[in-house]
Amino acid sequence: MQLGKFASTEAFNPTYNRIQELGLQQHVVELDSYGFTVIPPQKVAPPAFLERMRDTVLRLCEERTGIEFDVAKNGGFGNYQAQPQRDGQFLLFYLLMADRIFEEWVLNPTLYTMIDYLMRGQQQLSSLTSFVKWRAERDGLGLHSDSPPDRDGHLPACSDVANAAYCLTDYTLANGAICMVPGSHLHCRQPSPGEGEADAVPVEGEAGSLIVWHGNTWHGAFEKQTDGLRLNVTSYHCNRRIKTQESYQWRVTQAMLDRNPPEFARLVAADDTMGWDAEGPDYSRTMKYASPADKKRFGARMGSRRAAA
Repeated sequence: MQLGKFASTEAFNPTYNRIQELGLQQHVVELDSYGFTVIPPQKVAPPAFLERMRDTVLRLCEERTGIEFDVAKNGGFGNYQAQPQRDGQFLLFYLLMADRIFEEWVLNPTLYTMIDYLMRGQQQLSSLTSFVKWRAERDGLGLHSDSPPDRDGHLPACSDVANAAYCLTDYTLANGAICMVPGSHLHCRQPSPGEGEADAVPVEGEAGSLIVWHGNTWHGAFEKQTDGLRLNVTSYHCNRRIKTQESYQWRVTQAMLDRNPPEFARLVAADDTMGWDAEGPDYSRTMKYASPADKKRFGARMGSRRAAA
């Protein structure tokens, strides 16, 4: 028996094969078992890419705040007005449109494969941000789940959203690491106030590591007790049926679509016909950018309709 070639799992087979090729089997088990995993730098990207990414984020910090940033020194808000802001932290938003390196990042094989596994090929990029954090006190861990609940507070067992943080600096407890409550993704609900704090563990990893977690997993962060910056790039994905946080569908340029493979177009919803005007849906977008499996299903449906007519 040869796994990864079953006819009944045709759409999932490429994801399974990429997991094998990239040596991510252990991390898939950790995701399913505990709700999160830490993938070491050697499985993510070369050191040169990490350095380029860190330099780019620092440059954007300076451009948006008007002050100089150095990983060895605490940051500041300067002229930056984007919300939310809290003591010792701000977020850089809409990074996909800020530099071409972020186009490279969302197509990183390890990142793409892990999100693809969690979301079964239905992912769109919801937002691409950077959490810029420095020494400050905070009350509690801020535990929460990223999944949007229904009106009764329930969450689906599947990962309707999924998150991943590319660590641009070392993540340690003293350095303000993110924290997770292992197994909390199985509760399928948001935590009650204060719930889970005693069970939260620091998720540590050296710079260049990738932290991936299920959308239901309860997580927060420890306060940063050391001087200098804790930097990341956080890619937040959502199912195609959920509204994205940042607007890409009609704002990505044709040049961005042309210089990237179809996977990029699908991530930014270029194949999504929803959101039409008086002219109605443009199905050519679906056929141009859809995955091979979706094209096959779409073609079969059109063929059956023509036969029925």
